[in-house]
Amino acid sequence: MKQQERPTPRERDADDIALFNRFLEGDDAAFMAFFNRHTPRLFLYCLKFLNNDRQMANDIMQDVWERAIRFRSEKKEPPRSPLGLVLRTAHNLCVNQIRNAKHHLSYDELPEWKHPGGRGGEMSEMEEAVTLALPRLPEQQREVLILHAYAGYKFQEIAEMLDESVGSIRTRAWRARVELGRIIGALIGMEENNENNGGPGGHIGGLEDQP
Repeated sequence: MKQQERPTPRERDADDIALFNRFLEGDDAAFMAFFNRHTPRLFLYCLKFLNNDRQMANDIMQDVWERAIRFRSEKKEPPRSPLGLVLRTAHNLCVNQIRNAKHHLSYDELPEWKHPGGRGGEMSEMEEAVTLALPRLPEQQREVLILHAYAGYKFQEIAEMLDESVGSIRTRAWRARVELGRIIGALIGMEENNENNGGPGGHIGGLEDQP
């Protein structure tokens, strides 16, 4: 029996458009299908963008879907890409939250429950380094890397969501990986220098206030 082929990103986008248009016409079940299809990966996107703050990611997701629901009552034109619409909404809300003063505290000033990756249990040195390095990436690079590496979207899907060419998305993802590696190398190098010089060691988190 021939295995059923997985839908292409373009076919999935067409399905999204059909679901969202049915929702705009009054079909609430269509909205729930769209919601269930995209919530897990959009949540991961928000979670990584917000440095693993689960409560804030949940709040952002609630706001994203409330705004999407209001789209029907506001009688707006159907979006060309419904997924692109909710992604842009999530992105803007995350950026606004990050710019809020309470997210400019240093690592050591944060309460323990808001430490990056705080899920109970120790992170490896590399996990801790990646968690601290991600927020240091340029915003556009970080967005593509999170969408691809953490949320699991293919480059073609990301290109369609952001209305850019696949080539530019691939280039941005490559640059993001290079820059992430450079930042991680610097963080680990500073930690090793601290340990060799008798300074505080054991947690890269202590480097958060370094330039």
